[in-house]
Amino acid sequence: MHKLILFIKSYRPDFNNTENLLKSIQKYNCDNIPVYLSVNDIDYDYFKENLKYPTAKILRDSEIFEYPPDDGWRYQQIIKSNLYRLNICENYLCIDSDSEFIRNFYYSDFMYNESTPYTIMHESKGFLETMENIGIDSENIFFKEALRITRPFFGNTGKEWDYGPSPYLWNCNVWRHFNEVFLKNQNISFIDFFNKIDKKTPPSECVIYGEYLLKTKLIDILPIEGLFKVYHYQKQFKLEKKFHNLEKLKKNYIGIIFQSNWSNRRKKWYKFL
Repeated sequence: MHKLILFIKSYRPDFNNTENLLKSIQKYNCDNIPVYLSVNDIDYDYFKENLKYPTAKILRDSEIFEYPPDDGWRYQQIIKSNLYRLNICENYLCIDSDSEFIRNFYYSDFMYNESTPYTIMHESKGFLETMENIGIDSENIFFKEALRITRPFFGNTGKEWDYGPSPYLWNCNVWRHFNEVFLKNQNISFIDFFNKIDKKTPPSECVIYGEYLLKTKLIDILPIEGLFKVYHYQKQFKLEKKFHNLEKLKKNYIGIIFQSNWSNRRKKWYKFL
């Protein structure tokens, strides 16, 4: 069993982004951390036939969890959260296909020691300040809304932690314990739990993981900030564009994500490097 893997969830419309991500992994993965890619079942053959980076082991989503793929954002969250069922790794970095590494990375970027991963867990003050500067209410930002609805299920109190942004660094035993102990004791399924949260706000898999870890402390919690620079909104990108360049970003981040769906996002990014 691997100590750590890089886990990518994708599907055919994101094929080009996935290839770009894998290209960056091939370039910067100095410790040769194993790479696994899970795709919608109907896209499996397409990826197998067309992917140029054979170092990534390709899985069908159904190998991880059986769930209707037409349920959009919920579907991909459920696949990501249930990777532990395959027993292929102890920890994993869960990466979206629109991500890209920008410098060399090593096991030590993710693991405190042989058995303990770092935990993405912080107050996100810089990001919240930026949100205010682009006209978004930082008191009702997406991760806080998800946390406020999720937290009562675990009885946690205290600061409103941000357990993101993507990519997420997760320990399989935390997800296993959540499913096989916490949910089992309540006699509800993973989907039932999602639905309880969804009655009030969209669920967040990273909030569920973080709050459950905070409740159980199944592993030592060694907090870090996000590993990638993430542009959640086009307004955010425009605000920060004039201050940043790739060499500066490399000092603090190992990758970058343009999360919003505006067109030619990478073209716009490289234009000002």
